[in-house]
Amino acid sequence: MVLGTSVPALAADPAAIPTPTVTATAQDGNDDVDGVLNTAPPASPTESLSNAPTDPALDKEPDIPGGTCQPGQKCPAAGDCDESRWFKPKSLGGKYHWAVGPRNSNYNGTSEKEDMDFTAETSGTVGVSFSGELTTKVSNVLQEVNTKFGVTLSASITAKLGNVVHVKGVPPHKTVYAQYGVWRRKFTGTAYYQHHTCYVTKNPVTGYGPMHVGWYTWDE
Repeated sequence: MVLGTSVPALAADPAAIPTPTVTATAQDGNDDVDGVLNTAPPASPTESLSNAPTDPALDKEPDIPGGTCQPGQKCPAAGDCDESRWFKPKSLGGKYHWAVGPRNSNYNGTSEKEDMDFTAETSGTVGVSFSGELTTKVSNVLQEVNTKFGVTLSASITAKLGNVVHVKGVPPHKTVYAQYGVWRRKFTGTAYYQHHTCYVTKNPVTGYGPMHVGWYTWDE
């Protein structure tokens, strides 16, 4: 027996058994490409994230305290390991929507179905976000993820002013919400750093890489 669940009695005629209503539930991200309105706002990442620079010119190796042998320090002798950094992807997760500009909404106050258009009121650039400490360039991390999972994640994507989404057949007395922005894909992996002494440190990283511009729509 499962507590909190009621099991209806079987009907004599199988055709009389009601068909359950299928609803969309925000779990590991959301994807608004099936043409069906969602029933809840977009899910947000659960991690505390840091944003990587969106300017490709700023893509450089992170500064790791004590990571480089400096003049005046006791440096390792010849034959020891070279300093190196790399990232090894582990898993590819769900899709998450990062809003650019305000959330739009419109209410159908009629007794008939209505069509609605929503227009992006601003533009903005969305980059990579991550939790954990990166040991190598963001571009290197994305290259490893793209190669392993066959996806295309970018360092940054710009969502532009004036983009329009058409919502068709809004039920009477329903409010539709439309959020414009950039879809990002979640991934996990491990960042490695090999010191001159050959000692290797590693730490888990969870990242969100931009995929494409798009809308997330839902009704209430």
